[in-house]
Amino acid sequence: MKFTEETTEFELTVEEVERQLLLECGGKIDGTDSNDALYSSISELWKVELSNTKEKQKSKKMKGEKSTTNGNDSRWYRKAYDFWEDPSNCPVSDDGVLQGYGVLTPLDSRDSNLFLDSLASQNPSLRFDRVADCGAGIGRVTKHLLLPRFGHVDLVEQSPRLTSAAPAYIGAESSRVTCINIGLQDFEPSPGTYDVIWIQWVIGHLADLDAVRFFRRCAAGLKPGGVVVLKDNTAGDSWVFVVDRSDSSVSRSLKYIKLLARLAGLQVCEERLQEGFPEELFPVYMLAFQPTATALHDGDA
Repeated sequence: MKFTEETTEFELTVEEVERQLLLECGGKIDGTDSNDALYSSISELWKVELSNTKEKQKSKKMKGEKSTTNGNDSRWYRKAYDFWEDPSNCPVSDDGVLQGYGVLTPLDSRDSNLFLDSLASQNPSLRFDRVADCGAGIGRVTKHLLLPRFGHVDLVEQSPRLTSAAPAYIGAESSRVTCINIGLQDFEPSPGTYDVIWIQWVIGHLADLDAVRFFRRCAAGLKPGGVVVLKDNTAGDSWVFVVDRSDSSVSRSLKYIKLLARLAGLQVCEERLQEGFPEELFPVYMLAFQPTATALHDGDA
């Protein structure tokens, strides 16, 4: 099975991503999952996880319908959707959305604010009018980081249960928040809408090609001078990727993440390691991206 996406530059496939990732990683890919399975290829991972998706996309294309990869298209997305919709997995609280690490919210917000301060000092054209909080859950990042700095926040989250809880969690300032109930694999920002698109602890739920497509749409959704900020776990030094089977997510190495962004036409303009988190957690990095002139166009969806 060949996973393809035609672009104006070349045909983007999982195999092409893998070829470039091998170059980044010195010719070897080491992956594992929460069941201790071992992988030497990203192709073998995604061909299994997204097999249902590609058959449905092919059927839609033959019928002239738009292809998507929403929560009903593959077990990968369906399992993630079901995990976060289940209140036993994720209570409506900081502890719930951070899986027992709600105590990290002040430290998380502190370093994120410092990161935004640094971006603003280096980029005088960066404004703080409108921001998208992607994979926002109940609005933890919206409440503690984004609303104090931005005029309006679009809270983007696929779980109806979590978005319905967001206004009460956020409080009075929720009048400056618009909830958008959609998965990031289907989220299409209107061109030139956002000063910042903030993506925290969610990119691992997107398969590689969906991540590239999403990054590309984010680039188009920025205002002039705007930035895409990604804050997420990285797989550390031992692995290129680590899959969590419980919620269908993958922690990628820093090189892997940067490759997917680069394939979408984004370049790193700022990078910082989150400090002070417990040692048992994966290293968390903040990366700011801006579009380059080589952003690829989506000819598939």
